[in-house]
Amino acid sequence: MLESYLISAAIKSTVLLAAGLLCLRLLRGRDAAVRHLVCVAALVSAAATPLLALWPPQWSFLISVPAGPPAGSGGSDLGNNPWTWPMTLASVWAFGAFVMVVRAVGGWVVLWGAGRRSTYFECQDGAEVRMSELTTPLTCGVVRPLILLPRTARDWDDARMRAVLLHESAHVRRRDCLAKHVAQAARALVWWNPLAWILAARLGREQELACDDAVLSAGVSADAYANVLLDVARECSSSLLLGCAMAGSFRLRERLMHLFEWRKEAAPTRRRTAIAIPLLLVLVTGVSCAEKIYSIGPGIVPPRVEQKQEPVYPPKERNAKIEGSVGLSLVVGTDQRAHDIRVIKSATPAFDASAVTAVRTWCFEPGTKNGKPVPVRARIDVNFRLR
Repeated sequence: MLESYLISAAIKSTVLLAAGLLCLRLLRGRDAAVRHLVCVAALVSAAATPLLALWPPQWSFLISVPAGPPAGSGGSDLGNNPWTWPMTLASVWAFGAFVMVVRAVGGWVVLWGAGRRSTYFECQDGAEVRMSELTTPLTCGVVRPLILLPRTARDWDDARMRAVLLHESAHVRRRDCLAKHVAQAARALVWWNPLAWILAARLGREQELACDDAVLSAGVSADAYANVLLDVARECSSSLLLGCAMAGSFRLRERLMHLFEWRKEAAPTRRRTAIAIPLLLVLVTGVSCAEKIYSIGPGIVPPRVEQKQEPVYPPKERNAKIEGSVGLSLVVGTDQRAHDIRVIKSATPAFDASAVTAVRTWCFEPGTKNGKPVPVRARIDVNFRLR
């Protein structure tokens, strides 16, 4: 059912985002690149949860439900108002995701326009460097990376130009633009969760710190690079920072403190550690999304109907003397209720709606495995016969 899906997706995605934040807390002394990977993995895992929940297992057992006596004509109208609270929440969710996508597309259009109006400067590590009207250096583009510099960069000295290009080239090598787009898409899907916004902001922060580490590893002193960051921050006048902007949105003081705490011997992080932590979050995603649903087989006792309410016979079909049978796929849970009800053999829209509404109220004896109640996927045929 829709309400079960919404609640389950919200809880599981929140748990995954919280796990990502906990990992970041435990990795305070590690390389910023590792923390960046954790941010990406946590956001993608949380966004994958509602999508994976839509992947249904196949039913493999048939419960035969005989048709009962026809319901009286005093039943409720089948054209029930679809705007229940789950449907309303789902609509708000979808609208919010749409707004976030429009917001991201608007940012990409702005960057595209800035790139079109820019002029060629040079090539650097597989990326084209161009001068634009922006006030801060930034990197954009996934397929064809582009480094945009302010037009005032022509007046920079060699040391400042080298530091800035080292920083932006690190974004290109690390494919930070791709990671940022993925994070934006994940945040759009779970926009209602404040933890997603925190992790997305943290991802941008860790990107900049990781690129700062790359500059220091190339031999630029912390003092000289700190002066470059101060100059860039002083000249940045745009409140809308797009792409991977060098003048990051987090506090400059924190960034400068990171520079002077950086140690070259502590910077390299084992590749195994960098890969293991995101894989751990991906594993948690699989575990959180997995719900063991059994099919009939050795040791499985099928569920059966204990109490049922006969479906309302649609007035239009009754007057037209139309009969039919609706096939439903569902999961009988250990709570004795039907979940994930889907029409797999349709009669008429009114028959389908009546069958689903009725089965939602039925009480089942759960299926068992080795004597213990377990969820079992089943099929039910609900028959509508005139008498």
